Amino acid sequence: MPSKLDPHIAVIEGWLAEQPQLTALAIVGRLSEKYPEEFGTKQHSIVQRLLRALRRKAAQQLVAEEPLGDTPTAAPLPGVVDGSGYVGPDPPTAPPTEQPWKATWRGRSADIASSAATAPSG
Repeated sequence: MPSKLDPHIAVIEGWLAEQPQLTALAIVGRLSEKYPEEFGTKQHSIVQRLLRALRRKAAQQLVAEEPLGDTPTAAPLPGVVDGSGYVGPDPPTAPPTEQPWKATWRGRSADIASSAATAPSG
């Protein structure tokens, strides 16, 4: 089934070649300026679908053109790699000890550690 955008695909591809970051809304705006009787905000979804398809096609072409053996890789960093990205000091390994904490709310002081242990369950 032919699309309303079929006659304009070459123009849209040209816009995307010049400005790859163009959004579907920007493309609809440009089309509605050139062809106000054909395009408006109602065509946003069909332009989104076209844009998605064009970008997918361009990405597949880029991946297909890239030779596998020529891809540069980053040099590995020295040391153990655990994936966390944390570079600070090692955390303590001992279990945390309970310490009574005092909290102040509206001028009243409460011992949180003891009140949490004796709070009625319900």
